[in-house]
Amino acid sequence: MMRYILPALPLAALLLPAAARADEINHGGQIWGSIQVTAPLGDNLFATMDIQPRVSTANAATAPITIIPPVLSYRINDDLTASGGYLYAYIDGARIFGLHEDRFFQQLGYRIGNVGRLGVRMQTRLEERKRSTGQDWNLRVAQQVLVALPLGKEPGAGPTAVASTELYWNLTRADWGARKGYDDLWSFVGMQVPLREDVAMEFGYLNQRQRAVNGRANMNHAAVIGVSFQLARRVRPPLVVPTLPGRGF
Repeated sequence: MMRYILPALPLAALLLPAAARADEINHGGQIWGSIQVTAPLGDNLFATMDIQPRVSTANAATAPITIIPPVLSYRINDDLTASGGYLYAYIDGARIFGLHEDRFFQQLGYRIGNVGRLGVRMQTRLEERKRSTGQDWNLRVAQQVLVALPLGKEPGAGPTAVASTELYWNLTRADWGARKGYDDLWSFVGMQVPLREDVAMEFGYLNQRQRAVNGRANMNHAAVIGVSFQLARRVRPPLVVPTLPGRGF
């Protein structure tokens, strides 16, 4: 049942109460970087590490640095990949000294199908979060819908256009500020360009709409630039590649 309910969450965000007026939204500019390394541990087991530095305007709410130690992903089959791991984020270090977040997560990435050359996949993630300004653990679910269109003659042989939306929904409240219900909505459009068989770059635009606090919402506009490395070519990578968390703070 959850598999059919959760994919509808991004659409549910469109049915939330009317968005705040433009003068109630704080618009922040950012550049998000990502360096990701994937090391196959076997035919179906993979370890991935990611470091995500960010540069922001003074009014943007963000995490200047996010570190994701090795995440383990297991390829159940070509349509389904299960992953789990831990994330550490140092949040708004220049504004609130010492604020950071610990987060554990478990996720499933699954292919829905193809419409012509357009591939459709989804990812459902459960997160357990705690920030240094409180004692409570917050439970949050994230649901992503992603479409990818290969632009080369053969899939993987050229650039791929990517668009995605991901809704974050708090299942519990926490004493450090998390509230039940809508938390974040990310919308991304971009391009993935293979440089070699084992190296690829991704760039694009990400819009992050955070929940309103005291009638005011934060909206971040981010240029995303990332590079990913595959350490072993002999192992066939999973067709459903997990998207690591870390872009929602």
